[in-house]
Amino acid sequence: LHDYPEYSGAYGRSLDAVNAYLAEYPTISFVLDVHRDAISDGDGTPYKVVSGVAGLNAAQMSFVIGTDGGGLEHPDAIQQRLTADYPTLMRPITVRNSRYNQHTTPGSLLVEMGAAGNSLDEALLSARLLGKALAETILEKGA
Repeated sequence: LHDYPEYSGAYGRSLDAVNAYLAEYPTISFVLDVHRDAISDGDGTPYKVVSGVAGLNAAQMSFVIGTDGGGLEHPDAIQQRLTADYPTLMRPITVRNSRYNQHTTPGSLLVEMGAAGNSLDEALLSARLLGKALAETILEKGA
């Protein structure tokens, strides 16, 4: 959505949108930034990353955590819950020296929902699994 007119500057544009929503709805506690990973082979063919879930293919997910160089703590309760229920669904957490607008709320999360090679059905199955894990974790933690 915010890649237009070019990818450069997308996080600045998305930050403007998040801040506008937070101004209008100040009780928002969770902001999900959902992407699909752009991984591909050497020829540019997009990878399809899947996990078998109840006889279906789900798009593997990964969380991208920005630190802004501060080395802040990043609890991984949702990753642990998903891995316990679906051992091959989650790829490793990626920690990068950027903040990805994750400073806007305590519940901000950047999710790579599969990759460019995954189907919509695979991504939707993963979205449902993520939603269930988020709801369970939020209720459990009393957030």
